[in-house]
Amino acid sequence: MTTLTAQYSFSFNSQVFGGEGSPYQILSVDGLESLPGIRNQDDNRGFADGMFSGRDFYAGRTISIIFNTFGLGATSAQENFNHIQSYLLPQTSGTTPLYFFFPGSGTQFVNARVRGLRTTVDPNYTYGYITSQVEFFCPDPRYYNTNQQTATMTYSAPTGRIYDRTYDLTYGGGSVALQTTVTNSGWTTTYPNILIKGPIIDPQIGNQTTGNTLYFDVSMIAGDELNIDLLNKLITFNGASARNLLTSGTWFGAQPGNNIYTFQGTGTANGVTEAIITWNSAYI
Repeated sequence: MTTLTAQYSFSFNSQVFGGEGSPYQILSVDGLESLPGIRNQDDNRGFADGMFSGRDFYAGRTISIIFNTFGLGATSAQENFNHIQSYLLPQTSGTTPLYFFFPGSGTQFVNARVRGLRTTVDPNYTYGYITSQVEFFCPDPRYYNTNQQTATMTYSAPTGRIYDRTYDLTYGGGSVALQTTVTNSGWTTTYPNILIKGPIIDPQIGNQTTGNTLYFDVSMIAGDELNIDLLNKLITFNGASARNLLTSGTWFGAQPGNNIYTFQGTGTANGVTEAIITWNSAYI
């Protein structure tokens, strides 16, 4: 994680640009402090005027930064420009955090990848005044606080007592029903990651505030891990894809403000059972 201290500075691939004393000075930023594009499901009314209004969703976010490159000390503008180019290369998959620092917000980030870098060779260029435009594409249009938060729901089975006799009944079925608060300080829904550690049978994880729950059909022993990526709707069990373990329910996130998350299941009589929730407050 990168922590920036200069106002209106950015960092990508650990390279900082912008801020006092930097050879890379920001001229303008477009697409960051704006709503991303909207994907709509509108449809025409056939042989009638107007449209049927469908649902609206955010599309990806495109951020365009125009900056100047200068010489600094014994290093020429051309050398600095060659240097910054090596940090602004396209990537074939995934994203990289683009960190930025605006007054009153501290360091925040958006997950991005480079989609373009344009520079014009003109008289200013030859005099060491190089103007460039870099374009970032963000599949997830949200931007986030860098301080990742964690909430853990833990159930430790009681040790009990040992008797020198055998009963014809089973005690301590080991059911669990826990809850915790997930606070999203941003103004748009964020989607946490949830890690469930066994032992537990048929775990259920939900957001009581929104009324949504996910139900799983799996018997987990101590050491088993079920990971739930709420943003990408991915499920892994002990590192392997396991979407088939989800039997029913509705996907959910954490809306702005306080959210009560719940964790239930059985078969927790032997060991320590946990549901670990991690998230970053989100903005749009």
